[in-house]
Amino acid sequence: MKNGAPETLDEQLARLSPDIVPPRNLWPGIAREIVRRPRASPAMAFAAAAAAICIAGALAWVVLHSRSAPVTPPTEAAAMAASFDEPHEAGYLAARAALEQTFQERVALLDPATRTQIESNLAAIRAAREDIRKALARDPESPVLEQLLESAWHDEFDLYDDVVRTTQLARM
Repeated sequence: MKNGAPETLDEQLARLSPDIVPPRNLWPGIAREIVRRPRASPAMAFAAAAAAICIAGALAWVVLHSRSAPVTPPTEAAAMAASFDEPHEAGYLAARAALEQTFQERVALLDPATRTQIESNLAAIRAAREDIRKALARDPESPVLEQLLESAWHDEFDLYDDVVRTTQLARM
């Protein structure tokens, strides 16, 4: 100690002999602890996986069955408007309605401030999707707009999925 002040770590380390060897190699244990991740509960992981599989299956079914339907050539204006619209197949509509109902039930479990923010986010996503759809009607060959529309659809379904997953524990 100098003048009653505690010795700094650097000063303590400087006094150590450089010839001291640790009794064992500590690095493998340190590395093992660094990469160890906290594990999610098996019930939560199973619920999230089941929800993701159901959504993916419903969307795959809709896509596969929409391609097998006979194609009748609509008028050019009707085809343009319909091509950038949501699918109208019964299976898709039923799956979407069930997902939205689950979302509404789960969002009701949240505190009012969070619920308001989520509903605001959903409204913004839907408004953006509608704006993109209108822009695509004016410029149907734009790959950027098509990608943005697809991304907006994903954002909406991701929001639904996030609310369902995060409220899963509250329902258990």
